[in-house]
Amino acid sequence: MQYQDLNGYPCELSFEKNSFSLESRHVLVICQYNGKWVLTRHRARGLEFPGGKVEAGESLQEAAKREVYEETGAHVKELEWFAEYVVNSAKPFCKTVFAGAVEKVDNIPLLETEGIVLMEKLELGDEFSFLMKDAGMRTILEKVKQLGKWND
Repeated sequence: MQYQDLNGYPCELSFEKNSFSLESRHVLVICQYNGKWVLTRHRARGLEFPGGKVEAGESLQEAAKREVYEETGAHVKELEWFAEYVVNSAKPFCKTVFAGAVEKVDNIPLLETEGIVLMEKLELGDEFSFLMKDAGMRTILEKVKQLGKWND
C-alpha cells in the first residue's frame, strides 16, 4: 500500500516480511495489557504507540522490547512481526511494526515520555500524536482488529 504521511512524505506499507530493500532500523509496538491498549504520552507529540530506533548490536525484537519498557515500564511477553513500512523522507527509513502482549508494568523513572497510558478503546482524538493519524497507521490498526487478537 502506498500513502502519504502527515509530513507529506511518500510511504509504502507491507504486511509481508522483507518487502523492502532498505534494512529496518526502527520499531513500533502495538500491544495490550489486561485487555487495554498500551500507549505512551510523548511530551511533544501526544499519545502514540511505543517505538524508536534499534541500537548497535540489538535485534529488532530486542529493540522493540527495550523501547516499550523505556517508554512505559511495560514488559512485553509475546512479540510477533506484524508489518513494515518505508518513509521516503530526505533520509529514508524502514520501520518494523510488532504486535505484542504485556505481562506486567513496572513504575520506573522515564526520560523520553510521560509514561504509560492504558486505553480500552482507540478513538484517535486531539490528544493523539499526528503519527497515529495517517493512512498507514489506520490500515495497520484495521488489520490488527481483523485478526481478532484483541477486541476493541
